[in-house]
Formats: sequence, C-alpha cells, structure tokens
Amino acid sequence: MSKIEKLLPNFNELTPSECERITFEALDVYKKALQNLEDAPATVSDFLEPWDEASEQFDRVVNPVFTLMSAIGGEEFDALEQTLDEPMTRLATWMNTNEKLYEKFVALSKLDLDPETAYLVETELKEFRLGGIDLDEQGRKDLEEVDLEIASIATQYGQKVAKMLGEKVEVGGKEYQLNNFTNQLALSDIDDPRQREELLDISMNRGFGGDLDTRDLVLKMAKARHKRAQILGFENHAQIVLETETAPSVEAVYELLSDVSKAALKSLEKEAQVLKKRAARDGLEDFKASDWLYYQEREKKDALGLSSDVLKPYLELWNVLENGVFFAANKIYGITAKRRSGLRGWDDSMRVYELEDEAGKSLGIFLIDPFTRPGKSGGAWMNSLIQGYSKTDYESIIINCANFEPVAEGEEKFLVWDEVETLFHEFGHALHGFLSKTKYGSTAGTNVPRDFVELPSQLNEMWAYHPQVIENYARHFDTGEVMPTELREQLQQSKTFGQAHSTVEFCAAALLDQKWYSNAEIDQVDDVAEYERKALEEAGVSSALVPPRYRSTYFPHVFTIGYDAGYYSYMWAEALVAECENWFRNTAAQNGDGGLNREAGRQITDAILSRGSSRDPQESFKALIGHDASAGAILSRRGL
Repeated sequence: MSKIEKLLPNFNELTPSECERITFEALDVYKKALQNLEDAPATVSDFLEPWDEASEQFDRVVNPVFTLMSAIGGEEFDALEQTLDEPMTRLATWMNTNEKLYEKFVALSKLDLDPETAYLVETELKEFRLGGIDLDEQGRKDLEEVDLEIASIATQYGQKVAKMLGEKVEVGGKEYQLNNFTNQLALSDIDDPRQREELLDISMNRGFGGDLDTRDLVLKMAKARHKRAQILGFENHAQIVLETETAPSVEAVYELLSDVSKAALKSLEKEAQVLKKRAARDGLEDFKASDWLYYQEREKKDALGLSSDVLKPYLELWNVLENGVFFAANKIYGITAKRRSGLRGWDDSMRVYELEDEAGKSLGIFLIDPFTRPGKSGGAWMNSLIQGYSKTDYESIIINCANFEPVAEGEEKFLVWDEVETLFHEFGHALHGFLSKTKYGSTAGTNVPRDFVELPSQLNEMWAYHPQVIENYARHFDTGEVMPTELREQLQQSKTFGQAHSTVEFCAAALLDQKWYSNAEIDQVDDVAEYERKALEEAGVSSALVPPRYRSTYFPHVFTIGYDAGYYSYMWAEALVAECENWFRNTAAQNGDGGLNREAGRQITDAILSRGSSRDPQESFKALIGHDASAGAILSRRGL
C-alpha cells in the first residue's frame, strides 16, 4: 500500500481562498527556511540537504495549487494566479540574487563531491548566474521589475487563451469546441468546403481582436524578454534559454529546424498534388489549407483502409489506458496499476490508480483528468504533485491531464488515433517521474532540460503501435473481438502518412518561436500578423496550404512560461527518440519482440529514466545508445 497517498490533497477543500492561504503560508515558511541556511556551514549535510528538502516541501504545497489553476481555472482561480504573480516572482529574484546562498554553492563546488551532488551544485550555480547574481544593485532592481512584468503578461495571456478554448463556435448550424492548435480535427469530417474554410478561419484568427485579443501581450512579452536578456548581458532571450538546454546554440536549433523543414517541404508538394487531384474530382478547383485534412483523411482511407470511424469502436478510453498504456508499462518496466476508487481527484470524471513495481513496492499515485471543460487550460500535460526521491522512498503523486471531448454521463468515450498517442505520450512523462531514483528532489524525475524531457514521452508512443500491445487493448467495445490483422498492419503503415504536412506545420511554429526571441530589433515590431508573415518567409516555411501549428496569438507554450524559445525541444528530442526506438527494436529485442521485455526496461531505466538530472542528460543518453543522435534520424522516422 502506498505510503504517500496520505499526502494526496483533499481537493474538495482546496478552494481558491484556501489555496491562497496555504500558498502565502508556504512562501513565508520557505523563505525563513532559506534564511536560516544563510549562516549554515557549507557542507552537504548542513546546507545542501536541508536546502533541497525545504524546496521539496514548498513544491508539495504549491504544485497542487498551480495544478488546479490549470485544470479547473475560472474567475476565482484566475484571480488567484494574478495575486500570486508578484510574491512568487519576488521570491525567485530574492533567491537568485542571495549572496549568502550563492557563496554556499561556490564553497560546495570546491569540495570533493559525489557525481550527483557535484552536478546539482554546478546546475544551481548556473541558475544563479542566469538569475542575476553578477548584477549590481540597479541591475538587480531592473531585472526584478522586468521579471514581474513577464509574470503578469504570461498570466494574462494564458488566461485569455484558456477562455478561447472554453468558448464553442458555430459553423453551419453545428457547434464546435476548438482544439488548442490551428488545424482543427473536425476539418476531417466537414463535407462542405465553405464550412471548412470558415472553421479554419475562426481558428486562425483567435486572439486577433475582440475581448480576447492577445496581440498586445505578444508584443509586450517578446520585448520584455529581450530587455531581460540585455540586462543579463545576452544578445537575446533564446541565448539565455539555451544556456540550460542540451542544444548547443541558437544556430544549431535553426539548422535542425531548417534541414527538417526543407525535406518536408519537398514531400509536401508531392502530397499536395495528390490531394488537389482528388479534390478536383469532387469539383473543388480552388484547393485551400482548410481542405487538406479532409482530403488527407480520405486518401488515407483509400490507401490504407483507415479512418477514424473504422478505428473508434476499438479505442475506448479506459480500455486503451488500462489494457494498452498500463499493459506496455508492465511488460517493459514491471509496473502494475491498480484502480483506487476510494481516492478522488478534483473532478468526478477522473480516475485514480496506485502503481507498484514488480516486487509489489508502491511507486505512488497516478491521477488522470482526460476531459475538456470551461476554464481548463488547453492541450495535454503531466505534473508531479509530489515528485519521488530518496526522502519519499521514491514514491510520487503524478497527474496526466488531457482535453478530450467529453461524452454524456453513462456513455463510452471512443478515441481518435491522435488521442491514443496522447495517452501513451503523457504517461511517458509520468514514467519519467515514477521510475526516478535520485538522492535529491531537485534532481528527480522531469527536472531535466526541456529539449530532453520529451524523450521519455515521445518514446512511449511507440508502444501504441506494437503488435502485442495493440492486440491487448484494441478490442471492439461491443464484441470484444481483437482489431483485425489488416487494420493493425494499416496502422503500422500510417505512422508516416501525412508526415510532410505535420512536419511543416510544426517547424513553422518552432521557427516562429525562435524568430520572436532571437531578433535583436524586436523593439521595433508593432504588427503581429505582419511579423509572422515575414518571419515565416525568411525561415523558408511559409506555405499557403500549411499554417503554423500555432499562431502567436494562441501559442501558450511560447508566450507564457514553459517553452519560450524552446518549442523546438519536441523535435530536438525526436532525434534521441529515433535512436532509442532503433535500440529497442534491434539491440534490446528478444525473439522478435521489438524490445517489449523487462531486460530492455531495466536497461533504459538504469541509463535514463531513473537518473533525472543527477548527471548530464547527454551522458545518460550515450550510456544507453553509445553515440550522439543526428537530424537524419528524424527524417528517417518521419519517412521524409
């Protein structure tokens, strides 16, 4: 039985007012704990371990609060988020410019430390330097001022985007709940080209006018982050971001995105010709961006026999999770998931599970919140309410959130294939947390560079396609029959179908992100739409048929706090993923099982998943693979 479940919050008690109270109390306790360490001896036991424990105790209070802000939202939680902007930012500034704490880490760096401790100290010293420790008094004041501005802008932007997603739109007499990205999934099913065009137009113009106009916030954020970079002595914000990532430079990021997008654009033209001919047979001569997904779906059905309607009866939500995602985790990592119906999340649609390793030891509690609702942030994500490490006996409390369209009470939820991949993807992040075995909370789980954190999640998607896994979860809901062999083979073939389109739309968004945060003359920009147009043309990814996956006005990865100047991370990590997939299928495979075995799980856990940030992530990758990854692996994986 889990020891940590007693720390699972009673979410019914976490009202906005209670969240405010406990957060301010935690801020006070945390700061006092750090102040008490200012005069402690600069040793691991007297300073570093208490510092790490104080940080972990603070996180276990505030993580549930910030989770509810994203998962529930609404006016009261939105107001709370705005209230907390200033004290949270001032605490971070105080910590990053605290001379006494900094001197402790400097002193520690001169000691003979074990590798994990040495890497943690090195990482924290870098954080101090990026946080303004080398600035004079005026510089620190300027930095705090701009950091407060950035926090406020991020909150306003994020809340406006969440409200965009909470509003349904009507097209052709039918209501649609918009996806957070540009190309709406519903475009695949709308027969009327005028309605498709109208829906895409609504999607692409979100944030350009009205009460939820975010253009001014986009400009303010880009300029504020540029100002911050200059205060710290950098040319641009992207350079700061890459100081803590595995990508070596802004130029290396541009090179990767450019190389991949060029290859994708060549394939895109071929795909476009096929779809245009098909549209012409329907009498549609003016083929537009809004028509792409509709005709791609039909081409896919003809070429492979696949369609969402054919697949859906085999893809019931909870069956995919329990007999697919959890089944694969058991085969590879020895994990067993047990439903804990007596434990509750913050919404009745949620489910709670306890995970155990193969010896029966609890790894902690897993909560899943799958459905969209007004106020909830868009997309899908993982978060650790409590991240396991040595002091928690390696038990964690981890959540996965998604935004699947809800169904009426008592009805079954059937997924489209993208949503199946989302379940596997987000649980890959959860595995990164549950399998972590580090000494310090600060080095545990997903506390790794952003362009490395997507490795475990993207890698876990491969098991959605594995024959043995599919056979276990892809069963017809009414009859229990396994998905026909022909359909399973077609799914395998579909992995690279339409990749040119998805690659171009991703690269366009990632390059747009880089353009906002690497432009030395960003202060002169005053028109978001025009800047986007020029940026995409200069980057060589402008296409009338493929809009960016996100436009700047609804791109929370980049204009809140998280993936700013870092959206490229998904593709950077994909090069690592491609190498690891090859490792599973070849080096780790036993008797043709494609790597679906415990020995493979033990090796990748030891090399990568258990390590967190206890050492350089590239060292962890090379410990498994033996060499660096290359962009060519991405092209091969995507069939480009």
